[in-house]
Amino acid sequence: MARGQPARTPRWAGCGLAAAAGLAMAACAASAPNVVQSGAAASTAATPAASAAQRPPAPLTDLAADSAAGAQRRAVALVLSGSDPRGLTSADVVYQEFAAPVRYIAVFQSKEATGVGPLTSTQPTDGQALSVLRPLFGYDGGTPVFTKVLDHTDVTDLGFTNHRALYSTAGPGVSASTKAVQRAVHGDGAPPQIFYYRGEGAQSAVLATSHLSRPASAKVTIPGYGTESWSYDAKTGRWTLAAGGPRVQVANVVVQMVPYKQAVVSHSAGTTVPSARLIGNGTVEVLSGSTGGGGTAAPGNWSKPHLNQLTNYIDGNGYPMAFQPGPTWVIFAPRGTKFSTSGGH
Repeated sequence: MARGQPARTPRWAGCGLAAAAGLAMAACAASAPNVVQSGAAASTAATPAASAAQRPPAPLTDLAADSAAGAQRRAVALVLSGSDPRGLTSADVVYQEFAAPVRYIAVFQSKEATGVGPLTSTQPTDGQALSVLRPLFGYDGGTPVFTKVLDHTDVTDLGFTNHRALYSTAGPGVSASTKAVQRAVHGDGAPPQIFYYRGEGAQSAVLATSHLSRPASAKVTIPGYGTESWSYDAKTGRWTLAAGGPRVQVANVVVQMVPYKQAVVSHSAGTTVPSARLIGNGTVEVLSGSTGGGGTAAPGNWSKPHLNQLTNYIDGNGYPMAFQPGPTWVIFAPRGTKFSTSGGH
C-alpha cells in the first residue's frame, strides 16, 4: 500500500491493444498520458490568471487545470453511499458499484470539495478501481478482511478509524474535505491519464469509428436496482442523470459490463456482499458529446489485464474510444443490465 510517494505515470495501456489492432505507432504515441511533468514543461505553465489554453490539463478530465501545481496534485478518492450523497458534482471520476447499498467511489483531483459524504465502508472493488491512480483514500469502516485488501494495492489508506482528525462527524454521517485529506500526506504526484480524449490521435475526432449513434437520451436498467435515465443537455454539452440516482452532469457515461461475486463479510455469520470484479475484459457502452453539440453513443470492449494497469476502452474497429474532456461517470453494470438509447438522429 502506498505511503505518500509521488505517483508514477504508467505507460498508456491502450497502446498495446492499439498495436494489436494494426494501428500505426504514431497513434499509439498520441495516446500517451497527457500529464504535465516537472522541469521545463511545468515552468512554462501560465499563472492562475492566465487563459485556460495556457494552463496544463488536469489528468482526469483533460480540461485546463487551475495551475501547474494543480495539475500535479495527488488524487483524493472517497467512497460514498446514501440516496443523496454530497460532493459528487465536484468529482472528476465517479465509479458506481451496485452493492448493498449502492456505492459511489468519487475521485477528486482538478477541484477541491468540502462536506463530501456520507462516507461508507471499503470493499474489495475499491482497490481494483483505484490502485492505478495511487490516490489518498478515505472511507468509514470496513471489516478487517476488506481493509487488509488495501495493503496489496497502491492506495494510501486514510480511513476514518485510524485518521479521525481528517473527518467531520457533524450532520448526517461522516464527511470529508479533500484539502484536509491532502494535508495528511506530504508530496505531490498526479494520477495518470486514464481515458483517451478527443483530438489526441488521427482516429479521435469522434467517440468511436464504428457503430456511432447520436441519441438524446439513454436508459440503464440494473436488475434489482431500477432504471437510471440519462439525457443530453445541448446547452452544457453534458449528460444529466435525470432519474434513478443523484442528479449529476458529466461529459461521459461508461456502462461497463462486469462480473460480480459475493465477497465474504463474516465467515462465522455467513454474510456476504456483492462485489464488482474489474480485472479482466468485457463489453461496454459509452455516452459522450460531440463537436457538433449533440450526444453520441457507441458500443465497445474494455480490458484491464492487471491491478496496476489502466482500463482500455476500444471500439469495434480496434481503436481507443475518444472521450469528451470533462468529468466521467463509470457504471459497473452487473449481468443482466439493459442499455437503450432514444431520440437524436
